Amino acid sequence: MWEQDIADTRERYRARYREHGYSPVTLGWNKDCRAVRFEAALEGLREHEYTSILDVGCGFADLLGYLRNRGWKGQYTGVDLVPELLQEARERYGCSTEAAFDCLDISGQSCQIKADMAVALGIFNHKVRQGNLEFIGTMLEAMWNCSARVVVCDFLSTSSEIGRRKDHLYYADPRVIYEIASRYSRRIMIHHSYMPFEFQVKIWHDDSYAVEVPVFPPYCDLASRPNPVP
Repeated sequence: MWEQDIADTRERYRARYREHGYSPVTLGWNKDCRAVRFEAALEGLREHEYTSILDVGCGFADLLGYLRNRGWKGQYTGVDLVPELLQEARERYGCSTEAAFDCLDISGQSCQIKADMAVALGIFNHKVRQGNLEFIGTMLEAMWNCSARVVVCDFLSTSSEIGRRKDHLYYADPRVIYEIASRYSRRIMIHHSYMPFEFQVKIWHDDSYAVEVPVFPPYCDLASRPNPVP
């Protein structure tokens, strides 16, 4: 099943790339809201949590361009299943010694890549033959193993009205995604406030807390301060 899903994915994006070239439409975004998604992916994170990034399904690596424009100087690794998209990414961003690109399925082999943050934006939007919940579970497991601090993914949401949904797309229930995420950590953010029909999940590796101050980092210091309100 997965081999056929990979073949379907490659053909879909190759056909779009032949028609549209470097364009959000090639990646399936008819409305170009990439900057909104990128900004949302960083919300709630501290800079030390993404000094290195593994971008799964990186496409044209526009996340890297966005980060560089913000002054980010960390190590970026983009992986994708479509060689043509990766070649475009290399031509745009490959001159940096802190950027690497690989045609790689991180779920299908022992991934040697390790980054602070593993992020996947858009890879769960299409229906797949193997079953979408199985695919999500497999990819989250792989991203968890490839990351040291946090995993970030986005999904189309079941908040989408029935009349605007498309048969070939997969709409995830945020409650179900939370249940899957909770297998890995108690420290989870469901971010459903940046777009009406999409959401993101963040899963932190560090979910430790002190019994006497039951809050997650980095809120421990704040919780231990004297209450400023008289």
